Amino acid sequence: MILVLLSLAAAPAAARRPPKETRITPVVRAYNKARPAVVNISARRIVQARTGLFGGGLFEELFPDPFTRNVPVSSLGSGFVIHEDGYVVTNAHVVQRAESITVQTHDDSKHPARVLSADSSHDLAVLKLDLPEGVKLPALPLGRSDDLMVGETVIAVGNPFGLSNTVSRGIVSALGRQLQIDRNRRLAGLIQTDAPINPGNSGGPVLNINGEVIGVSTAIRADAQSIGFAIPVDRLWELLPHMVDYERINRVILGVKVAHKHLASETAVLVDSVAAGTPAEGKLSKGDRLLALDGRPVAEMADFVCGMLAAAAERPVRIRYERNGRQAEVTLRLKVRPKPDGAKLAEKLLGLTVREITPQLRRDLGLSVGRGLLVVGVRGGGPADRIGIRLKDVIFQVGRLYVKDLDSLGAVLEEVEAGDRLLLGLARGNVRAWVELATEKP
Repeated sequence: MILVLLSLAAAPAAARRPPKETRITPVVRAYNKARPAVVNISARRIVQARTGLFGGGLFEELFPDPFTRNVPVSSLGSGFVIHEDGYVVTNAHVVQRAESITVQTHDDSKHPARVLSADSSHDLAVLKLDLPEGVKLPALPLGRSDDLMVGETVIAVGNPFGLSNTVSRGIVSALGRQLQIDRNRRLAGLIQTDAPINPGNSGGPVLNINGEVIGVSTAIRADAQSIGFAIPVDRLWELLPHMVDYERINRVILGVKVAHKHLASETAVLVDSVAAGTPAEGKLSKGDRLLALDGRPVAEMADFVCGMLAAAAERPVRIRYERNGRQAEVTLRLKVRPKPDGAKLAEKLLGLTVREITPQLRRDLGLSVGRGLLVVGVRGGGPADRIGIRLKDVIFQVGRLYVKDLDSLGAVLEEVEAGDRLLLGLARGNVRAWVELATEKP
């Protein structure tokens, strides 16, 4: 016993562990900054499947199964909040043709969402969450991708295989890559990274070590390991005013187009143009820097374009701006933007007669989609006829927008000029395709 006590007394004092804070690296800080704004997206769509009553194999080939059934299919993806009122960016392919969308936020609460706008050619989409009264979400700041360096550290956050809030680290492997997604779609100008990206990461943010979004995860190479691609955030900056077109969505007129400008340490939102005969004429000017909207700061593009979605016709909005180093505030009252005639524009520009799909119509015709516009007439020799659109085809997307009724179709076509080329999303049976159509020339 005496020997044991002596040996314990002679043992060195236990080494003290350094505080946890000493292990906080730039990657940890960036992840902690981004995590509250990253969301998990579950999209549910209905596909038609054969019943399999005839056994499959050669027998199925000789005697095709005439019976089909609607089968719900779910897909998982990621996204991130860009505005506190519940606006989320993700990939277009994550929510493509979804019958319903559910978004799970950082606190594990779940909210229904709808597609506000989708751009399949750039694989970007903006969702609007249905939030309870008074609920606000933390938003993720958008950085810049025009000054990225090959070899710099990047961080991908997402929900691979449904495992929420997963972070991986890598470097920028290359810039300006091109990737063929399918026969009709090619993405260009992509960021290549070796940060591990897996199914479910799609639509999640890729960050720099400052925790700013520099890209949106979009694809992995199935035939290679440790190669991922991201859409540069500057592409999102460019497309956001068109995807979140508050004048078209809310049927209002303000008369202001905005653009962003990267400054040395921040981003400015500038007035790019002011339309004649609108409420903004004579009140705002090209080059004005927007500072606040109805008392809420405007630090990024989303602060203005998403914030304007809360504005209604005949309601005043207060805009604070800076011009030549001096600040001022102006109050503008929005005008009503008349609804266009979607059916008339479809016939004139596309050579199509379309009908809104109702639940009864879907059941009667056995359609595989429940939302969109059913083709019930094709003008011989017209634009749609020339590219092979048929009766009973369903149009679900025109340009960047999903269309579900004649009003949404008209809202897209009112900005199309005769002779413009237009991307159409079509459903024929259980097949989805995107085709380009040249609208009718005068």
